[in-house]
Amino acid sequence: MITTKERILAVVLDYIKDDTNLESITLSKIAEKAQIGKSTVYEYFSSKEELIVDTYQYLLESYRKILTKELSSSTFKEQFIEQVKNILIVMQDAKTIVDGIMNNRDALLGIGKTVENEVLCIQKDMEKRFISIFVKGIEEGVLPMKEPKPYQPAVIQAIISGLLYQYANHVITISKDELFELIYDSVLIIIKSNQKD
Repeated sequence: MITTKERILAVVLDYIKDDTNLESITLSKIAEKAQIGKSTVYEYFSSKEELIVDTYQYLLESYRKILTKELSSSTFKEQFIEQVKNILIVMQDAKTIVDGIMNNRDALLGIGKTVENEVLCIQKDMEKRFISIFVKGIEEGVLPMKEPKPYQPAVIQAIISGLLYQYANHVITISKDELFELIYDSVLIIIKSNQKD
């Protein structure tokens, strides 16, 4: 059974996912949509700002669980595609939040230090995850053992997030399987062609 606090958070989550300007949303509106009294909101949150920060933190924690869950695949390619699928799941749930995680942390600044720190932690977790996946690719002989050029991680991130974003926004219309193959093949090309000599 959903708690009152979860109902309140769910209302704010809906506003966030709809990319609504939270400045324009009042606690009265939130209470009305949650079908509770405004005073009940204050039982759980001392201010609208605290409610918004807690909602972002709750959302980011749920995304972190998805993005860092243990991979069930065994090969480099399967692990890579499984991780990209996890990113797509999160991206389709809330494109603006994921854009902040993957590309532009500044988009989420001003929400609160706790949220900013959570975004930084997710970014570091994602970096570690992809490093472990790429190590698997080196172990399997799919990827070269040379040190990458300094810009390579940014290019790989741009390919992954860019293509997923284009897919999520229906700019490219291919099947999910074709999308994952396209991302995988594109990343392989970048890795194999941009090694330090």
